[in-house]
Parts: sequence; structure tokens; C-alpha cells
Amino acid sequence: MGEKVEVHVRKASGLVRNISAWDALVYNILVMAPTAVYVYGVWALALFPGVNLPLTALIAIPVCTVIGLFYAIYSVSMPRSGGDYVWVSRVLHPALGFMITFFLFIVVLAVAGSYIPWFVEWGIAPLLQYLGYESVAATISTPVPMFVIGLVYFLICAVIISRGSKTTAYVLWIFFALTLIGFLTYAGTLLSLGAKKFAENFSSLSGMSYEGVIEAAAAQGYPQTFLISATMMGIIFTILNFLGFNMSVYIAGEVKEVKKSQFIAIIGAIVIFGIITWAVYQVTYFGMGAKFIAAISYLAAIGDPTYKLNHDPFFHFLFQYAVRNPVIYGIVVFGWSMMTLAAILTYIFTGVRLVFAWSFDRVLPVIFSKVDRRYNSPYVALILVVILTIIFEALWLFTPVLNYFVYIVTGWFIATSITAISGIILPFKRKDIFEISPSIVRAKIGNIPVISILGAITLVISVWLAYAGAMPVISGPVDPIAIAFSFGVFVVGLVTYFVSSWYHKAKGIPLELSFKELPPE
Repeated sequence: MGEKVEVHVRKASGLVRNISAWDALVYNILVMAPTAVYVYGVWALALFPGVNLPLTALIAIPVCTVIGLFYAIYSVSMPRSGGDYVWVSRVLHPALGFMITFFLFIVVLAVAGSYIPWFVEWGIAPLLQYLGYESVAATISTPVPMFVIGLVYFLICAVIISRGSKTTAYVLWIFFALTLIGFLTYAGTLLSLGAKKFAENFSSLSGMSYEGVIEAAAAQGYPQTFLISATMMGIIFTILNFLGFNMSVYIAGEVKEVKKSQFIAIIGAIVIFGIITWAVYQVTYFGMGAKFIAAISYLAAIGDPTYKLNHDPFFHFLFQYAVRNPVIYGIVVFGWSMMTLAAILTYIFTGVRLVFAWSFDRVLPVIFSKVDRRYNSPYVALILVVILTIIFEALWLFTPVLNYFVYIVTGWFIATSITAISGIILPFKRKDIFEISPSIVRAKIGNIPVISILGAITLVISVWLAYAGAMPVISGPVDPIAIAFSFGVFVVGLVTYFVSSWYHKAKGIPLELSFKELPPE
């Protein structure tokens, strides 16, 4: 008999389960970038005239909860780092598992690169300008200084992550606290002020008339009441703001008591993020006026000549007219800025765990699965991911290349659809995994496994959202180059897997053997 081939890199992953349910909860919340709705809300109001934003948040919560339950149960069945890469590769085909998570990997790193411009142009620079440092604000808002700022922060992220998952969790808790303080200051100020006082301040300080803004938008045809049709479209847009609520599945190999923790982390994150989103919209409507915030968003979007502000009408920008207090305004904008940095840290951490999972199965070179023994951190994967994030930031700042990456939403939900299909057939195709899973995974309604039911519902929702994400109102006019660029990422993922498979087969280590069993813990 020949010597047994060792299909995985080693008999233990080297990772340690030291992330609590509450750490994972905060992780998921920060992936979704709470208070990014200060920006998203303005876009939604311009895209869907007549949308009732608070209502869209309330409806998005149960829709996302269904998908969240599916991912939580699936993670309990195979609680390993890599999430749906592990699941799909074991149930459907390893090429599909790698393909969908490769797309996710490129998305999270691309977004991480874009968030430094958000941090500077929509966070720190406006705050400096408000405080009277216009020249400094203008200087740091140019590409080279932003690149340097990003480079420094990405290296800081590398140091944090290199110290292990628990240290990263501590830092994320600090970021979450700062973000929450900023949000509570925003909400408390507007609730105590009211729309009437805001209107007076805006008219006296902005160079525009509060009532004139509403009248100008009405003259351009902006509806003065909420519309069901606009709100239905807005629901889709708001659901997209929730993307990432299930990101803890990709770090499941380091989460303690997964059977309980993933439900707390995923469902809890959906509810908390949904409440924050609803509260932001409701407070903004109350403190600035629903008609006003809708009207000024629309006027800015269409470039109406009556729009005189030298900045976008993002909620945290308009907040400067609520109260002329640099401390209060600074807390709000600083909190928003910390949210962007927190999101970047979660994206890099997720990217590292994906590279680790791929390498552990030998799809990528095994060197990327090396783990630092002191901190239990995949340090080689970390180096690769940080380098790639820096490259993506440079692409955002110095080239138009990533402007073609517009079908992210459609691609994301195509990936979710494939995962849903694998979940539907898990109990039937991989009975060996299903039957040894915890009882919550094996639960049935009648003779039908609950995971299959949730998978079917997730599939329907995902197909709907994938289609919606390709609509021109969300992704812009159809552009063949953008289509080829966005979906070319899937093709690159497939090609990468099959090249790796061919290479390992030539070396006498059939790659497919890795996927006959779960990777060790």
C-alpha cells in the first residue's frame, strides 16, 4: 500500500477560538458600517423620490433575518474559517466555493481601499474646514496625501491583526464605542433642537432658504408625500446597506461556542444595525424635516442652480447648521470617521481569513497558512492582504479602473444564491456532515430539513436582489465593459482554482481530496 497523502497543510489549523459572541456581533455591525447611512440616505432620497426611509429600514430587518438564520445554521454545521468557501466546496464543487469567495475577497479589499477617501473627504477634511483649517483640508484631500494616510493606516491594521483576533476585537469595541457616541450625539442634538430651529439656523447660516429648498424641489417635480412605489424600491436599496451582516461566518474557526454565538452575532447585528439605520432616518426627519432633507438631496443630485452649498448634503454635513458648537459637531464627524476606519479593519481581517482558508486546503500556496505561534495569527496571509489593499487604494486614487466595478451587488447575491443551493442539498448530498451536525442543523419541519427551507427562501431573495442590483437605477446605465470587469472576477477565480488543481495533480497531490472532509480545527 502507498503512503497516505496528507491533503491538508497540517492536523490543526493553528487558530484559537477566543472571539466571543459579542465580539463577533460588533464585528458584523462594523462590517456594515453603521452611520454610513448619513451618506446612503441622501443617495436613496435622490434615486427614489417619495421614499419613506425609516419604513425601509424596518422592512429590511426581517428580510435579512431569514438569510441570517440560514447562514448561522450553516456555520454551525461546518464551523471553520472560510465560511461559505468551506460549505460550497464540500457540498457542490471546490471550484464554485473558491470562485464565490474570491469575488467577495476582491470586493472587501476594493471597498477597504475606497474607504480612505471617505475617511478624508467626508470626515476629517470637512471637520478641519469647519474649524477654520481650509488649506490643510484642501491639501489632505488630494490623491497623494490620501494615499499616504491610507498606507499608514493599513500598516496600523497589520500591526493590530498580527497581534491576534482578540486584540483585533478589543480595537473594534473601541471603534464601535466612538461610532456610537457620535451617533448618539447626532440623535440627541436633533431631537432636542427640532426642525423649526434647524430651519432658522440653516436659512441664516447656509446662504440658502430652508423653505426655498422645498419649493425648488417641488417645482422640479419632487413629490411632497411618501409614495409606495418609491418606498418599495427604497427597501431594496436599504437591504443592500445591510451587506456583511453574516461576515462572522468567515472567522468561525476563531469563534467560541459557535452553536450559540453565530445566532447572537448575525441576528443581533441585523437587529442593531437596522435599529440604528431606522433611528438615523427617523431622527433626521424629525430634526431637519422630512420634506427638506428629501428636497435638498434631490436638488444636489440634479445640479439645480438653487443649490448653493459647497458640500454634499450628507446628514453629518448638514448637522453643522443644527448647532454652532465645534465640540458637538466634532464628536459627530469624528464618530463617523471612526466608523470608516473600523470597517476597513474588518475587511482586511476577513480577507486574511479567506486567504488562510484557501491556503489550508492548498488552493493557494501553503506558505499563506503559516500561523504565528505567539499570537495565532496568519502573518504571511496578512502581508499579502495588506499589500493588495494598498494596491486597491492606489487604483481608486490614481486610475479609473475600479469605476468599472459597478455590479458588486449583483455579484454578491449570485454568490449568495450558490451558497443557498448548497444549503438546500446539504442534507441529501452530504449526509455524513449533516447527520453529525448539532441538532439545530438537523431540525426538520415535517420531513423537510429547516436548513433546506431557509436555503430555498434565501435563494429566492438572492435572485431578486441580484436582479435588482443590476437595474440602471442602482448600477447606472448598462455598460458592457463594467459587466465584463465585474463578472470577470468570477472567471479569474475559476481559472485560479483549476490551475491550482492541475498543478497539484501533477505533483501527485490531487487537490480534490482536500474537499472530501472538513478541514481540521
